[in-house]
Amino acid sequence: MGKNAVTMRELQKMSAATIRALPHAVPIKSDGETVGMLMPFKKPNPERMKEVLDRIEQHYAALPEETKEWLERFLEEREH
Repeated sequence: MGKNAVTMRELQKMSAATIRALPHAVPIKSDGETVGMLMPFKKPNPERMKEVLDRIEQHYAALPEETKEWLERFLEEREH
């Protein structure tokens, strides 16, 4: 299904299978105005996810120590 947008009327008639078949997120339009976003959930590819996490670890390891400390403080503050 190669949709560029979904109307409110179309959305009312869509099944879960039709939504899952969307290749990417699409805007929901009403009278030509974007009122929302319809985004199908896809299962992540475990191999691709591992590659991404490995790259994040590599970049993190290359950061200066003071940047790592700042990030740790920032993340701790967000948790509380």
